[in-house]
Amino acid sequence: MKEIFTIQKGSIHAIPITHYTMEFAGIVHRSIQEVKPDCVAVEFAETMQLQLLHAASRLPDISVVISYDKHSQPLYYLSEPCDAGFEALRTALENQIPAFCIDLDVDHYPQMRDLLPDPYAIERIGLEAYYKIFANSQKKRPLEKVDLDVQRETYMAKRLKELSLSYDNILFIGGIAHVESILDKVDQPSFPKLKHAKREVVEICTLTEESCREVIGEFGWISTLYEEARKDYMQGHHPEFPPDRQKLIYQLYRESGYNYEENENLEFPGYHMRNLMKFVRNYSLTTNHLMPDLFQILTAARGCVEHNYAYEVWLLATEYLHLKNIDNLPELDLSIEEIWGRSKHIRFQLREPGRKKFDFHSRNRKKKRYRFDPPGPFTICSYPPEDVAVENFGEFLQKKGTQLYSEEGAQTVPFSTNLEDGIDIKETIRHWSEQKLYVKVRGRPPAGVGSVCVIFDEDSPSEDRPEEEKYPWRTTWLGEHEQESDMSFYATPMGKDVVGPGITRCVYGGFLMSYPPRRMYDIWSDPDYSICRSKPEALLMAGIDYAIKPIIVYVAAKPPPKHLKSFAKKFEKKIIYIPIGQLSPVTLKKIRTFHVLEGHDRRNIADDYIH
Repeated sequence: MKEIFTIQKGSIHAIPITHYTMEFAGIVHRSIQEVKPDCVAVEFAETMQLQLLHAASRLPDISVVISYDKHSQPLYYLSEPCDAGFEALRTALENQIPAFCIDLDVDHYPQMRDLLPDPYAIERIGLEAYYKIFANSQKKRPLEKVDLDVQRETYMAKRLKELSLSYDNILFIGGIAHVESILDKVDQPSFPKLKHAKREVVEICTLTEESCREVIGEFGWISTLYEEARKDYMQGHHPEFPPDRQKLIYQLYRESGYNYEENENLEFPGYHMRNLMKFVRNYSLTTNHLMPDLFQILTAARGCVEHNYAYEVWLLATEYLHLKNIDNLPELDLSIEEIWGRSKHIRFQLREPGRKKFDFHSRNRKKKRYRFDPPGPFTICSYPPEDVAVENFGEFLQKKGTQLYSEEGAQTVPFSTNLEDGIDIKETIRHWSEQKLYVKVRGRPPAGVGSVCVIFDEDSPSEDRPEEEKYPWRTTWLGEHEQESDMSFYATPMGKDVVGPGITRCVYGGFLMSYPPRRMYDIWSDPDYSICRSKPEALLMAGIDYAIKPIIVYVAAKPPPKHLKSFAKKFEKKIIYIPIGQLSPVTLKKIRTFHVLEGHDRRNIADDYIH
């Protein structure tokens, strides 16, 4: 733990700070505990002292002290745990030390854009070395102070001199750019008369939960863990205080990874942590900082993992658990622009969770407890040779869809050291004058096909038959074993074309095959698909919902509707369209006709009636 550092002048000990940084807040808390001053003076507006002390007494709850300038524009003081000024007031109140706000109240505080070392450097080199680096930089390139800066410094010097007449050990918390000038002015024999800006109204409010996520200076994760470490430090457990920001960021990524695994049902392998910490370190160095800000933390999460993980990081990073408002203060819904001005925005393109939940329950392996009763005489079933044919057809469409998906991302590049996927003859001839070979590079291999949807006839109403359906029979069949898919289809009615005892011939209008089996509910009675305008839309939407793998193969005369493409994209799935005209008419005719048997016992005689 680094030694306490103060700039001393007589009875005044000054701590140079920057606002809304955890490292400085921790130093101020430790300094008050160890220096044990007679009084604490803080660089806050004197006219708002009562409200500011009230806000500090509410910590760790968030407060906003609000007033208005002469143009009726709001002025905000944001009270939060990681601000060194409010930490000074809070610690003084906890230790029953008199606390004073001694700054001149002005309407427009100058915006000073000092080039400061990253506050995280204090964790490594201490405040004394940090301040010396800043002071040396000011000697080479002094700050250009405006009149308001000089007036404020003069007024604070006057108030410190007045306090020194009553107190023997004063701890002053002031801005790093002003502390030395203020201490130099304390020895002035006289001070000009300076007036505060007029304040008709000074209110104290709090923030809504949504606003708190955006506007607090140190985001919620840092503030919450700072508060926990502060509590342990006060109880004498002597933890690392203030906590190491780098470790807090690591914990944030790790905890977000656990939430990501639980909520997204995806793995979060260890190499993600290595990539995240390396990327975010390099990213912060590009902006001359040792540690990243929240925008960089989220950008790294989005780039190194994906959008849904970045969203989990944002949820955890911006959550502040101590926003209670037990005294029922008015809640303000402030935006980040209202407090801090212009800011960067980050957007998440979230992958929505699937609408269907698939729970796989392990079977009880004590099979002797159960009896197997064969199906009753009225249980319909399919004809096994046709099952094999349609499954083979589905497997063929899976391979074709996978090939088309790979070709979508394929490109042709000049040959350098590798033939990749072979010479592209057409491109080589086209660029013959360049005397170069061109080779094919396939796109990334797809993760697999989850559903196959084949539409032979949309069965749309026409002028000849506005209400009549050609394919009124709609049902869903589950696969009988692991080699069969679940199938939902619409077809001609059973019993219309009887070819044998308990054997009827039907014709598909369209069908959906989904893998693996035993998961599909009856989509025709599912209210999720009542919004679909046609049977093909219902099949395709169900194919998207039930697909575990990201590709859905769609075979039809017309391309899939745009709104269903967008629907698939929401779940990070893709529809691969194959025009039905590209497939063999002979195969299609063979696949389209199928037979339904009255019961499993009919399979023994079905071969005699099905040709």
